[in-house]
Amino acid sequence: MKINRIIAATLLILITLLSCRVNKSTINNSNNEFNYMDSLILILKSDSAFHKEVERPITDEEIILTETELGIKLPPSYKHFLKEFGNGAYWLYNVDQPINGINKEYGNIHWLGEHRNYLDDTIESDGFGTFETKKLLCLMTENSNGGAWVWITTENNNDGEWPLAYYNISDRKLYYKISNFVEWLKIATKSKKEVIRQLDKEFRLGLG
Repeated sequence: MKINRIIAATLLILITLLSCRVNKSTINNSNNEFNYMDSLILILKSDSAFHKEVERPITDEEIILTETELGIKLPPSYKHFLKEFGNGAYWLYNVDQPINGINKEYGNIHWLGEHRNYLDDTIESDGFGTFETKKLLCLMTENSNGGAWVWITTENNNDGEWPLAYYNISDRKLYYKISNFVEWLKIATKSKKEVIRQLDKEFRLGLG
């Protein structure tokens, strides 16, 4: 009986230590992500001459109010962008690449089906699944090609981030899934051009 208690106590200690390691790893990953976001935001600010109508940064209180209205928690990277860079922008890098913000006249974040009543209940993708239209949240309302970048909110990871995919209006499908908003900003700041055109190198989408 005493041996069983010792074994049980040992197992409990091992489980606790493992849990602490996992939590520490998660915290470190989150910190690294924020540090990387800060570096991307510095690049965006240094390139301010190439942006148009960047809104003022917003507060935690404003974000919480929007999250309550939407019934979701927004990705940490996006919230960091809103607070440190601005509440969305009409253009990034002098191209038709708007970023939605919150509580603004033009370009509020919204669900894909809100302004597209013609859409079916589900959206097909280019080989990475089928998704509920009402679960796709627009980072971008619409560009000149009628397309939009959307978050796939049903695929939440441990850091609270969602992957993004490009909604193509011509065939009403999702293309070019990327890991999160940080990855999207990385492509934008590196190329200083429209993200979708950097991914659609073979012109599969027939963008104008």
